[in-house]
Amino acid sequence: MNRYQSFLDPSQRTKVEQLVRGIQQAIREGRLTPGSKLPSIRAIAKDIGASPFTVSEAYDRLVQEGWLLSRAGSGFYAQRKQQSPSQAVRKQLSDLPLDGDWLLSGIYQGEQQGILAGCGWLPASWYDDQAQVRALRKIAREQVTGMTYGHPQGLLLLREFLAEKLGLQGISCHAEEILLTQGATHALDIVCSTLRLDGSAVLIDNPGYCNLLSALRFRGCQLLPVNWTPNGPDLQLLEQLMQQHRPRVFFTNPWLHNPTGASYAPHIAHGVLRLAQQYDVLLVEDNVSADLLAQAGPSLAAMDGLRQVMHIGSFSKALSPALRVGYLLAPARWQAALTRAKMLAALTSSTHTERLAYELASDSKYKKQNSRLIERIAQSTSKAVAHFEQLGWQVFQPNSKSMFIWARPPQGVSIDQESARQQQIYLAPGDLFSSDGSGTPYYRFNAAYLDNSRFWQWLTAQQ
Repeated sequence: MNRYQSFLDPSQRTKVEQLVRGIQQAIREGRLTPGSKLPSIRAIAKDIGASPFTVSEAYDRLVQEGWLLSRAGSGFYAQRKQQSPSQAVRKQLSDLPLDGDWLLSGIYQGEQQGILAGCGWLPASWYDDQAQVRALRKIAREQVTGMTYGHPQGLLLLREFLAEKLGLQGISCHAEEILLTQGATHALDIVCSTLRLDGSAVLIDNPGYCNLLSALRFRGCQLLPVNWTPNGPDLQLLEQLMQQHRPRVFFTNPWLHNPTGASYAPHIAHGVLRLAQQYDVLLVEDNVSADLLAQAGPSLAAMDGLRQVMHIGSFSKALSPALRVGYLLAPARWQAALTRAKMLAALTSSTHTERLAYELASDSKYKKQNSRLIERIAQSTSKAVAHFEQLGWQVFQPNSKSMFIWARPPQGVSIDQESARQQQIYLAPGDLFSSDGSGTPYYRFNAAYLDNSRFWQWLTAQQ
């Protein structure tokens, strides 16, 4: 056995996780004493058959979690943790009110500490870390420095790639019509600023995306909730609200809807477009999970031809939650105003991350990797839905292949939120996604984090 193989925990899936957990265990057991120097990144990479990028990521994670101390020009040293971050995080989370702002900040602090049953992203271990290594090496070989501000609309190379990709999905557009953003949430904020929605009446999915709800409320908007069925929004209610309030815009998430996991049925999509045209309402289509659709149907933008629709997409779900790259398409009349709103808020977006997104998405292996990701989500969701139904929970859309499961407990069963926090199980109660402020017994679950016996034991004990 090579010298440093004992630093690997074979129970973990990726080399990064194996090294992180193995070194943690070595410190706990005293095999690495506080103050002892660890091998150099290159030495340990060569010994365990990993890339320096992998070892560097593991060391950085251990520094962030307090297991290692980094000394400039000297190296990395083991240290005994003075305080358990899990205890500190639990205290911070327990002190936060359970509202939309909690999902915007609090749950991120607990990522390494418990079961993220209600979070909105996939686990890092589900992605191909070697694909990122290959992409970074390619960028480094080409000596792409990116030391100046990028183009106001974003990296041309990525916009050209997106124009071709979207064209295959039925959305005919040019690179000049695409605005790159720092994720889909940034794109939504740009739309709000461009349309000057402060104080306006706005149609919104109910339940809806909690970050958007918080942003619209912050702007003083009057929210007009459009209730969802398992096939999409209630068309009769949508028409009533359009007739009564004459809103300018409808924010909707038609495919793999967050939080319900449902998608528009074809007749619903046609009905929404018909009403938007009839009442002159601009549709803002949040299609953030497009690449995770097993069988992608035509988007609203494709059906409409970008006349009455703004279309938002992102790479964060399919490539990595850490990759904050989104994009925004809109009717030509809005292009200049949208770009100006982006520049006013944050100048240009990051050329570095946009180039990385391009290399990952254009990699010849991407389609196969993405297919595996879709299949893994489908299997996890199917397994979790079966568990919920076995316990008598009502699942809103049991046939969904989304990571999200919208479910309610059996009649008379009350979930103990404090118990969940004490067990480091982070839930997302349905009230956080309510557009009309009314209470709901539903919860949003993320199937990717539910393959955990401790979670199901805890949930069973709530019955």
